[in-house]
Amino acid sequence: MAKNILIFSDGTGQFGGLRPDQRLSNIYKLYRASRSGVDSHIDPAEQVAFYDAGLGTGEAGASWLQKISRIFGSAFGTGISDNITDCYEAIIKVYEPGDRVYLFGFSRGAYTARCVANVMNLCGVPSRMPDGSPVPRGGRALRDLAEEAVFEVYEHGSGHPREKYESEREEKARRFRAKYDCCGSGQDGEEQGNVAPYFVGVFDTVASLGAGRAFSIIIASLFTFLSLTTLAAFVWKSMVLTAAFGIPVLWVGYKLVMTRLRQRKVIRDWPNGGDKRVHYAVWRMKNYDRFLDTNVKHARHARAIDENRKHFPVAGWAYSHDVQRMEGLDPPWLRQVWFAGNHSDIGGSHPEDESRLSDIALGWMVEQLDELEHPILLDRSRLVLWPDARRLTGCERSDNQDENRLLGCR
Repeated sequence: MAKNILIFSDGTGQFGGLRPDQRLSNIYKLYRASRSGVDSHIDPAEQVAFYDAGLGTGEAGASWLQKISRIFGSAFGTGISDNITDCYEAIIKVYEPGDRVYLFGFSRGAYTARCVANVMNLCGVPSRMPDGSPVPRGGRALRDLAEEAVFEVYEHGSGHPREKYESEREEKARRFRAKYDCCGSGQDGEEQGNVAPYFVGVFDTVASLGAGRAFSIIIASLFTFLSLTTLAAFVWKSMVLTAAFGIPVLWVGYKLVMTRLRQRKVIRDWPNGGDKRVHYAVWRMKNYDRFLDTNVKHARHARAIDENRKHFPVAGWAYSHDVQRMEGLDPPWLRQVWFAGNHSDIGGSHPEDESRLSDIALGWMVEQLDELEHPILLDRSRLVLWPDARRLTGCERSDNQDENRLLGCR
């Protein structure tokens, strides 16, 4: 029997479920109502759900090295790569032929969900290993498989104009599909991945990835300071100071080197045998991925009409020629709707007594799911909404100071 596979990618800094009274995003609220467990009526044979915390978060009790790793990920834009890999790995782990994949996300998590859909467009879902053995369902082998699809194929050319490296990326995707027997076809018979998401639902997509120049300078300055301090300690032969500063310096240097190596993209034997092409891919808002596969059955986007902060520009979705081509479907292929409010008034994460406006967008998304031929399973007792546009909303600072004063934001 086919099952639903639900993937939830939360916004930056969001990690739901840690405390009963914490600020919850609409992504976590949907996840909580759709997951199976001892406190749920959802049959795990019919539906499985995976929740991926947002950029800059991690497991409770993470070490200081792990926390610094997350800072590096946020600073250099590599953190989203790990989130994409987490989500794609979760799909491979449980997918069986005929299953339906649903992707959900908020803010940068929305962009993550959209990227996962495009990984599936390029790579599909592997059905066997190169030696004919079954696809691994866990462990390092599964992670390596997911990382190969994300880092080696999908990210080839990322941060650059799409057309510059598109032919190379398509060739790498073709090789991946042949290697893992996951070749399908698109609307015009073109080769692509064998599985496309059934539904992609996102709240106010943001594709602002990587740090600005100022933060990069701070990181570089910190590394220089630690290096000079270590050198001074060595000169003065202080073993305590050398150890105290030397270990962090070595670790920071290691992270910088590994980050750079991950950004190095190579294609061999292309366009001719024996050829080798190399470039460095860096996540940039300027060249974000707006592609939406026409094999995706349904796509929904709730957008914030009152958000004007420069670091929260909404990332457009789909190309106009594809939108025109898919017109007339019922339910529609793509539906994007503006909602009153700022970023978190759409995707949630305000205190619960300030979440009535975000309940409107969440209620709309649930309505979109309910009208599908194959809606997801929801435990309605865990998703009680009180939408009300007149109630108190959260306060997020605008780039417009007059607007901040009007709203009472300090």
